[in-house]
Amino acid sequence: MEQTRFLLDKIMKVETTISIEADLLAQADRAAKGFQNRSEVFEKALQVYLPTLNQKPQKRKLTRDEEIKLINRYADEHRAEILENLEYQIDL
Repeated sequence: MEQTRFLLDKIMKVETTISIEADLLAQADRAAKGFQNRSEVFEKALQVYLPTLNQKPQKRKLTRDEEIKLINRYADEHRAEILENLEYQIDL
């Protein structure tokens, strides 16, 4: 009986109303051409997307050029503060 209830819960559909942007709905309508209806598009999208919500994003290593750009951006943003701090240093 419990297994039957589980299976019924898996196949039963619930009708709902959502509000989404018009262009997103248009994309779903275009994608629905390969499905029986628009609901299948949303159902499939949620089945694929929801499991990824709790996953930590994979960090990729920066390329050498990206590292240099990041260092230069940091230096540009903090140049005045760095130069001001250097004025307070004493000669050893």
